[in-house]
This record gives sequence, C-alpha cells and structure tokens, in this order.
Amino acid sequence: MRGLAGLCLISACGFSTGMPNTNTGDDVVVPDASVDAAADAAVQTDGTITPISLPLYAASGQSLYEIDLDLKTAKLVGPIKPLGANPVEVDGLALYGQTLIGISDGGGSLLTIDRTSATITSTIPLTPAGTWGGLTVIPAGDLEATPVVLAGAQAEGKLYRIDPITGAVTQVGPLTSGYRFFTDLAWVHGAGLFATLTNGDCASVCFAKIDPATGAATAFRKDLGTNIYGMSGYRDHLWALNNAGPVLAVNQTNGAMTIDFDPQIAWTEAAQ
Repeated sequence: MRGLAGLCLISACGFSTGMPNTNTGDDVVVPDASVDAAADAAVQTDGTITPISLPLYAASGQSLYEIDLDLKTAKLVGPIKPLGANPVEVDGLALYGQTLIGISDGGGSLLTIDRTSATITSTIPLTPAGTWGGLTVIPAGDLEATPVVLAGAQAEGKLYRIDPITGAVTQVGPLTSGYRFFTDLAWVHGAGLFATLTNGDCASVCFAKIDPATGAATAFRKDLGTNIYGMSGYRDHLWALNNAGPVLAVNQTNGAMTIDFDPQIAWTEAAQ
C-alpha cells in the first residue's frame, strides 16, 4: 500500500479492478511456512547445513526487484503478473517461509509470487473485502508456534491478521492515539513490529512500534513526510524504501535514517 489517496506521489497509487480468483481445485499453491526465511538452510549431500541467504524483495509499480544490500544493487526480476495476463501492482509483499506473498492492488486477494520470475502462481480472495495492504509475516517461533500474517487497511486505525490458507481477515485491535495506517508494516526479529502511520500527533507520517497482540501503537518519529512507501525487517534490521529511490537504514529507537544506497528506482513496496 502506498499511502492515502491524497498523499500519493506517483500515478501507480491508483486502485486496480482486482485479480481473478484462481483458488480452484489442485491448482492452489499454499504458502510454505516450514522454515523461517531469515534462517533458511539447505542440507548438502555430505550432511552439512548451509544457510540460504535470500535477497530483500521489493516492488516498483508492477515490477519485482531483488535488492542486494552487500553489493548495493537492485536487479529486476520481472513484471508481477499471472501467466498469460497483464502485469499488476501489489499493496504488500512479505516472505512466508521461503515463499513470496503479496496483496493485490486494492486489497482484494492474497497472492503467491514466484520470487525467481515474478509470476503470480495462486490467488486467494481476502474476506471480508477491504483495502488491505502493508503485509508482513511474523515467523514461526517469534510470536506463536506458526507464522502470523499481518496487514493494515488504507486510512484505517486498526491492525489486522490474515489467514494465509482461507484468506479470512480478522481484527487484532486499534492502533490507539488516533493513528491510522499509512503504507507498510515490518517485523524485525528480536525487536518487534514496526509501521508507518499517519493522523494523531504525526506531523504527516510517523514511524511507530506496534504491539502485535493488541495493535497498540507507539510513535518514535513523527516528521517523516509522505515519501516512505516500503518497510522491511530484513536481516534483523529495520529498512525504509523511499519512493524517490534511496534504500534507508532506520534507527529503531529514534527513527533516524541513513542512506545505504540509491538505485534511483521509485519504490512502492518492500518484503518483510
């Protein structure tokens, strides 16, 4: 999700007409939550275990990118689209285990996206209908025994939970203090749930920490402006993606941001 309609800074902020439902029979691809993406491991033929280092995935409009924070590069994966269909935008990206998931622009469906090709392999309608976005996943063991999928809703003051199998959306609780959801959520292992919020005492947009069990929000920086569209908890750090291009490291205490690198891409989403 790229913020309130009145604050959108690029034409991609409009809503789409939604995704077709491909949730039929044996073709449904259920997200794989067998492992936490932050601690993926591959067993070699000699029995040793080697960690799998996934890139930071992000979107710009209808395109999926891999961000390499070591090499300071952003590589285009491809247009986000179902086979044989037109590209679409997403209102959220997250890693569910090793599986990349997203929410279709406008909040209608939960998508499974092939992270090597950007092809949408499955869609599940979200119910009830809503302007869901800002997807993040709390890995198994961090909060509960199984992964927890969380989202916000455009201009609403509540935190929501999504069942990745059925698509059912349920309310966690209010954000408190008059805050409303702005663009994104991010889970940082060992630190908690973060978000960009607006309204209340925010001077346009705030960085805030949210209680994932109740939705209660505590802002720790209140003067962000309206250009932070994506957030990520990649590698146990908090990152923000600026629509003007920079990939920013965020101090989790005071919200100070430093430019890690600038690929000059108009970011609209970041995974995890």
